[in-house]
Amino acid sequence: MSDAASRKRARRPTSLDVARLAGVDRSTVSLVMNGKAEGRVTEAVQRAVREAARQLGYRPDAAARALRLGRSSAVALLVPQAANPFFVPLMLGAAAQARERGYAVLLVDAGEEGQWQETLLETLSRQTVAGFLLWRPPAGLDLEAWRGRAVLMEVEAEGVPSVLLDVAQGGAAAARHLLDLGHRRLGYLASRVRDRTFELRRAAFLAVLRARGLEVTEVAADLEVEAARVAGLRLLQSTLPPTAVFCEDDLLAAGLYKAARDLELEIPRDLSVVGFNDVELSRLLEPELTTVAAAPARLGALALAALLDHLEGREVPARQVLPTALVLRASTAPPRSG
Repeated sequence: MSDAASRKRARRPTSLDVARLAGVDRSTVSLVMNGKAEGRVTEAVQRAVREAARQLGYRPDAAARALRLGRSSAVALLVPQAANPFFVPLMLGAAAQARERGYAVLLVDAGEEGQWQETLLETLSRQTVAGFLLWRPPAGLDLEAWRGRAVLMEVEAEGVPSVLLDVAQGGAAAARHLLDLGHRRLGYLASRVRDRTFELRRAAFLAVLRARGLEVTEVAADLEVEAARVAGLRLLQSTLPPTAVFCEDDLLAAGLYKAARDLELEIPRDLSVVGFNDVELSRLLEPELTTVAAAPARLGALALAALLDHLEGREVPARQVLPTALVLRASTAPPRSG
């Protein structure tokens, strides 16, 4: 290959290259890649432009666009525990959506302390960050001040768009599944974090049980495997130990597995276990965990798309809800007779 050909091959693709491949004007490429195509470019043409951009590896120049639009092409995703397996696919889903639209995502581990979260938000808002995806914002935060710049996940506030999971649907499905198997002594392993997402799944689970005249034995633990193991030991060694346990998170279920092993209980022969979230961990446990799928990657992508639409002046629904679904694997079975 000649030097000229090599230089041509290595040249960064431009919007003109995309326009030629897609068979459209350069201005059309600009509309699509800058999020201004709605009502001006057909869906078919938008798809053709994005596919051409994907084939060529084209990305809009972020610095140029920031100057043109008067804002940054970076958004921040704030989560309380970046190491939690739920937040990894959520971040990847958001990042994939951002790449498609020429934005970058900054992942920020905001921790659980409200004052520190507010400090982080104030610091980032003074930097070149266009908008924010917020998971469980601090209770004292004045969300009114964030209108137009934020989208909430798994929490609602008037005037700020939110993307939610139908966790109540999942909690009820878990309860019905265990009851249908014949379990009547049930346990509940809760997270010590008590916010909307955990309270709703708990309320739905308990409502199904109480409609059958049943109660549940509850214990709580930090969202860590070892803490869940310790709490699980208390639960499984109670006066009337449960034959089945619903865990509010797959991490808690992993801890309960360890507690069952410590007590030489076999899952699901001696104990049925249901988790929540369907993170990769649920498929690595032995036996594989029956759990409620919450689709964090889809949640991240939808929330990021809503934020970018919000920033770019499009109409965004005040509330979007994603379904959850029970995934049956090998950790549940009817209770042993006798």
